[in-house]
Amino acid sequence: MIVKQKKMDKRINYKINLDTIFASASSIGLSAIKTIRISGSEIKKIFKVLTKKKLPKSRYCKLINLYDLKNSSLIDKAIVVWFSSPKTYTGENMLEINIHGGSSVLEHLIENLLLIENVREAEPGEFTKRAFKNNKMDFLEAEGVMDLINAETKSQKSLALHQVDGTLSAVFKKWNNKLLKLLAHYEGQIDFPEEEVPKNTDKKVVNQVIDLTKEIEFFLSDNKRGDIIRTGIEIAIIGSPNVGKSSLVNQIAKKDIAIISKTSGTTRDIIETKINLSNIPVILSDTAGLKDNPRNNIEKQGVLKSKKKINSSNIKLLVIDLTRNFEKKILNLVCDKTVVVLNKKDLLNKKEIDSKINYLIKKKIKKISVISAKKGIGINNLLNDLENYIKDKYKNVFFGEPVLTRTRHRIALKNCLSNLKKINNNKNSELNAEDLRLSLNAIGNVTGKYEIEKMLDIVFKDFCIGK
Repeated sequence: MIVKQKKMDKRINYKINLDTIFASASSIGLSAIKTIRISGSEIKKIFKVLTKKKLPKSRYCKLINLYDLKNSSLIDKAIVVWFSSPKTYTGENMLEINIHGGSSVLEHLIENLLLIENVREAEPGEFTKRAFKNNKMDFLEAEGVMDLINAETKSQKSLALHQVDGTLSAVFKKWNNKLLKLLAHYEGQIDFPEEEVPKNTDKKVVNQVIDLTKEIEFFLSDNKRGDIIRTGIEIAIIGSPNVGKSSLVNQIAKKDIAIISKTSGTTRDIIETKINLSNIPVILSDTAGLKDNPRNNIEKQGVLKSKKKINSSNIKLLVIDLTRNFEKKILNLVCDKTVVVLNKKDLLNKKEIDSKINYLIKKKIKKISVISAKKGIGINNLLNDLENYIKDKYKNVFFGEPVLTRTRHRIALKNCLSNLKKINNNKNSELNAEDLRLSLNAIGNVTGKYEIEKMLDIVFKDFCIGK
């Protein structure tokens, strides 16, 4: 027996919440203006007790005095504007108070807000949480808001904005609607067997399921581009000891991050630094030098960490000393995500350098940059090459196509696929319907929503049941 889901939406309507919340919407520190944002049912009361006036017209700014609730002394002269529900960020009545930016003024206002019954400071993310629970956005859009706040580069900002404006949500909504329609066909067969249900429904549904499965599989085969841009592209600088890895890190970061020494094995642990490479977020890792026979346990641990980082990184910069002979074990590290960096260009002449490059080309190694990390020669060319390589590899992200940005999205889609692949012509309608329902739940876990009522509407619309 199939247990039917009765709840239309798992989200709780936040309008029953009696608490009105507030928070400073401005950064910490000295500023000309600070904004206090308030959301909830007590907006009218808050305005009246602070200003001794009635609420003005919604969405109109008003310059007005704010008074202390205890002694009626002046808190500040502020610009106040309120927004009536439901056309607000949270879906509730909202009030914004713009005061002078001194910390004393802010503290005085907060002290008074806390004196008002059912008014409290907001918890982290609570404004967006209320927006979600009041159907102003879904999970994906809410995550986009957080990513937008944390964005450090234009590419991260662009990715977050596409999520906030519903670009990714639209993809999941499309899949949700397809699944709802497919489920409706089975529900029509199960609940109304005597009515006029179209023939060959099973075959048509299975064919559409196959098409949808391919579509989702293609979406999942994106090499985690969105995840990588959101968190940062990991570039590991690797190579033998004392080939100039640390010098290269310092040149790219434009500051002394790593210790530079002629002594082999100076770098014992992985040193990471975040940089902005032409608006591309990059995590640069300086790794311990790779050697066959570490002198002690500390060096051994450093080499093991380096090898782990090599495997997990998105791009490898393999630094090689031009003054040394090429080592076979080092060249064997080259793969499709490796850029070979020939260092110490200043110590060889052009003929010697060309000979080294031609040797690598014969070994079918094409991504090659020649630099002097010590003197800063060729660093800009290397960065340009890296930028072009990254933009080509992750072009879908940079050109604004919707992409997945989190592991939880991928897990949910894989669960959806797992259930879709169980559907076939040989199973009865009840079992296929249950697999579709589980697929819908998986999609709903991403957006935070599963609407059974929409499915029922489709049943009645498509089949004219009960005519």
